[in-house]
Amino acid sequence: MSETVSLIPCADYDPKLVSAALKESLDLLGGLERFVQPGQRVLLKVNLLMAADPEKAITTHPAVVEAMVRMVQALGAHPVIGDSPGAVPYTPGGLRRAYRVSGLQDVAARTGAELNFDTTVVSVSNPDGVLIKRFEVIRPAVEADVLISMPKLKTHMFTWFTGATKNLFGVVPGVAKVGYHGKLPTLDRFAEMLLDLIVAVRPALHVMDGVLAMEGDGPGLRGRPRHAGVLLASSNAAALDAVACDLIGLDPMRLELLQAAVRRGWWSGRVEDIEVLGAQREDISLPGFKLPSSMAKNPRAFDRLGVVSERMAEWLIGRTRYSFTPRPEPQAHICTGCKLCVNACPQQAITIRNRHAVIDDKNCIRCYCCHELCPEAAVDIRFSPLGRAFRRIGLIGRS
Repeated sequence: MSETVSLIPCADYDPKLVSAALKESLDLLGGLERFVQPGQRVLLKVNLLMAADPEKAITTHPAVVEAMVRMVQALGAHPVIGDSPGAVPYTPGGLRRAYRVSGLQDVAARTGAELNFDTTVVSVSNPDGVLIKRFEVIRPAVEADVLISMPKLKTHMFTWFTGATKNLFGVVPGVAKVGYHGKLPTLDRFAEMLLDLIVAVRPALHVMDGVLAMEGDGPGLRGRPRHAGVLLASSNAAALDAVACDLIGLDPMRLELLQAAVRRGWWSGRVEDIEVLGAQREDISLPGFKLPSSMAKNPRAFDRLGVVSERMAEWLIGRTRYSFTPRPEPQAHICTGCKLCVNACPQQAITIRNRHAVIDDKNCIRCYCCHELCPEAAVDIRFSPLGRAFRRIGLIGRS
């Protein structure tokens, strides 16, 4: 698998700047015509987590989507914009609202691109999967001749980073995503599932919107927009994510997803081995990029407690994880009792009492789906006293 990534500066979402940067990034990979042929149906699988204004940096920006639409159309192919959002019902009405608020409805109106409203599901055999041998996915992901993934550069409370490898989880329909969190509550197994999903739907190309990125406790409303000023592209999801992580100061090999990708031979595990075309990593400066507060796997910090064995450190982390990792805590003065978090919780750990969400901490697996999907940003993240102590010694925290 090719370890080539194009990295192009793009100062803002001015349509001319975006179009030029996107064209340059794809030309460096051999041109869009390497991936798309005339007459083909092309699914542009955007990140449409929720119905959110583009300036919140939650969804793929419409300017980037529009530039891609026009490039696909110029090749005589038929672009379809789609996703299965996690925070809105996977129904025609839910999709319509998400498209409207995110600016994608306007993209379709200006360009004539098709918006997907087909909410039927298709079963896909995945004999080459390591963990999952069959997936239920949205129909447009199967019926497209070409799938182009268009992720957003964001932090993520559960996987710590979400980009090309995580974006394809959106082809799993609606609340079916909840089942995977419930069956695969640990990061290592969840990562293998995400890579199996890439094997199943076979995206041809990944184009990442990093012009306005997200830092902090992403990927939803609790994250913070952060100007990064880049577009990235690659046919290799793992290599693209590794370069993006490196840009924001996150060691790619701290991610279970990218560790699993190394085991599969998708990349070497060394950012230095990736061929970066266009700008170089050292040309892009993003000092102080805030990482999620849930990052809790730093065995070296146990050295400060006199623990020298990394294996022992990993064992201690595993045994005490739920004691010190941050827990989601709904804020009653913000919560509207909409029940979206109730339906999204894989452990059924959330109930509505007195019109407000309440979480049973004993059943919470720290997947942070409630935090990610809450349309009111009502779910805060709180540390226990032990968690606060571990933050002070650097075992957990934002770096």
